[in-house]
Amino acid sequence: MNRIKQRAILYAMALVTLLIIIFIITIAQDKKKVLDEKTSSHRALLRNSFDLAMLDTQKGLTELACQMAGNRELVDAFASHDRQKLYQLALPYFSEAKKRGEVDLSGFIGADGVHFLRIQDPHKFGDNILHKRPVLAHAIKTRQAITTLDVTIYDVAVVTIIPIFNNQTFVGILQTVAKIDRVQERLNSHSGIKSAIAFDSKRLKVLLPDVVKTQYSGYSLVSSNDPLFDHLPAGFRFDKSNRYEIGNATYVIASRPLSDYKNDTIAMMTCAFDITNDVNEYHKEIRNLLVISLLLLTIIGIILHYGFRILIRRIDKDAQITRELNQKLEHQLYTDYLTSLPNRNALIRDIEKNNFYALMLLNIDNFKEINDFYGHAIGDETLLALTQSIQEAIVDLPMQLYKMPSDEYAITLNEPMGITQLEASRLSIIHHLQSQYYDLHGASIYVTLTMGMDIALRRTHTQNLLANADMALKSAKKRHLSYLLYDESMQIKQEYQHNILWNKKLKEAIEEKRFCLHYQPVFNAKNGELMEYEALVRMIDENGSIVSPGYFLPAAKQSRLYPLLSQFVIDGVFKMLESTPHTYSINLSVDDIFDKPTKEFLTYKLRDSVHSDRIIIELLESEGIENYQEVSAFIAEMKQFGCRIAIDDFGTGYSNFAHIIKLDVDILKIDGSLIRNIDTDTNAQTIVTAVTEFSKHLGFQTVAEFVHSEAVYAKCKELGVDYLQGYYLGEPKPL
Repeated sequence: MNRIKQRAILYAMALVTLLIIIFIITIAQDKKKVLDEKTSSHRALLRNSFDLAMLDTQKGLTELACQMAGNRELVDAFASHDRQKLYQLALPYFSEAKKRGEVDLSGFIGADGVHFLRIQDPHKFGDNILHKRPVLAHAIKTRQAITTLDVTIYDVAVVTIIPIFNNQTFVGILQTVAKIDRVQERLNSHSGIKSAIAFDSKRLKVLLPDVVKTQYSGYSLVSSNDPLFDHLPAGFRFDKSNRYEIGNATYVIASRPLSDYKNDTIAMMTCAFDITNDVNEYHKEIRNLLVISLLLLTIIGIILHYGFRILIRRIDKDAQITRELNQKLEHQLYTDYLTSLPNRNALIRDIEKNNFYALMLLNIDNFKEINDFYGHAIGDETLLALTQSIQEAIVDLPMQLYKMPSDEYAITLNEPMGITQLEASRLSIIHHLQSQYYDLHGASIYVTLTMGMDIALRRTHTQNLLANADMALKSAKKRHLSYLLYDESMQIKQEYQHNILWNKKLKEAIEEKRFCLHYQPVFNAKNGELMEYEALVRMIDENGSIVSPGYFLPAAKQSRLYPLLSQFVIDGVFKMLESTPHTYSINLSVDDIFDKPTKEFLTYKLRDSVHSDRIIIELLESEGIENYQEVSAFIAEMKQFGCRIAIDDFGTGYSNFAHIIKLDVDILKIDGSLIRNIDTDTNAQTIVTAVTEFSKHLGFQTVAEFVHSEAVYAKCKELGVDYLQGYYLGEPKPL
């Protein structure tokens, strides 16, 4: 137990450690995500701050240029080449703007490209610098306002250029210039952001050949507001926005491309934001998390050590309780609660473990009646008495008794036994059981049994014993036999497989709505007029072929899918009533009458239709129709809607004129087995003659089915059948 405790503690500690590691990783990832989000927000702040500073600078330059260009005297002085007057008029504007920190340079260039006046340096004029500053040539050529980044003969700057017109005559251009330092000053004043300007090194060398600047990846640092930018990492790139460790601090450094009037990138505005506090806070939280996790792991280890000592003692106690409970559960799982015999689960278990040589299944024929008449208490006592009788019958035989569900028993043969001896033993068991009368609380109970058996004497594989014996038992009951031995030649298994296959096909066809209705005409035997159409359901196979109901209806009747087919036929017929003038007959079984959803669906359709008098309901004359009360009530209800009632396949089932009279029907459809050979079969002629005469006396109409030849057609007319139906007159087909 100590080893178990130690192992349990190790496993628990490993699990807790794993959970703590997962917890640490999760928290660390979360903290990292928070840090990344902060970094992203700082990048956004850098971008927005730069945009604001650049717009502010451009706004000051544009306002100054517009003020001077809007002064009429100033424009006239420029147009008349009066440099002195132009200087006197422009200087106040320039001085005021420079005082506000909005401008550094300003000047007038004539339409010929000659520098007419530099306000900050009025003695320097007359030179042409268009070859050095293409932006000036572009402005003169296009005569349009331009705000861009450019390199003047003095420095890198933000430039605004506007054209000057005098009475619609182009005079020249006015430029206002702010050194790039102004943008950095605004960045610093707005948000205290460290910034620098890096210009394209090749272009800067052409314009300012004497300037020597620090270079980073093809760009020269021309301006900065902090020494930080003189110590950028060796691998720094302006096109990457990253986090950098510089000295003892951490910065987010982001760059923004600056374009000229042709939208070519000529410089980079680089901004840095100190996130050292955020990074330190992140590292501090991770350290605290690790300390707490280690402390927690230590505490949990101590708790587990003492907790497992208590737990082990409790487990010992619970294990004992569990063993006792498992024994009870196993007893309940494998033992019948009433008879204390091993049950079906036990039989299946034993079949897998043991090599049984035969298996018998016994079913009480009249157990439902015993329960219904005497009550369940007497029913239970009957089972107990029968159990004792079976045990007495097999006491000297190498057999084992099992109680199956409901009113069934199983007897297994545990040792080899010859066929003759086995048959004698079976007869001995049956004779003993059928000679018993059980006196239970004054009631004398007699039990009859049906047996199905499978023998494994010549087969090594015994796993199918139960299934085969069950098929033999069901087949015996179906054939009204007291005993049946399973034989593969009986093809019971093939019949089961056939039903399973068609159940699958049927379910798929219902889900995919692959059904249709064919209609077979019924004619008046005297004048040949059309009387009605019988609606017949057909399945459409996956390949589009039509499947006869003989394949799928038997499977449907053994499953819960049959009512869906009946409701499909009902729905289809009522749609035809609305669009055609014909009368239609619908085939219903007694099962349809007793199926509440089907009956309610039919009633709803009849109540909702004004053509219910054109409906004939054909009831199959088979087992179940003798339930007069239920069937008669259904017929009476249908007749209230104006429907007529026909008995289908008359002459095959319980052909009893007395119960037909009680059912108050209108039409008898004579079964095709009587009509098929009626032209040559005198016995069939006698029966059909009796049916037609009986029907005429009672006011019934008769229909002959399976009229397949001219000879059969003529004989039916001769015998007085009222209506005729069959392939000779018309095949079932869609309308």
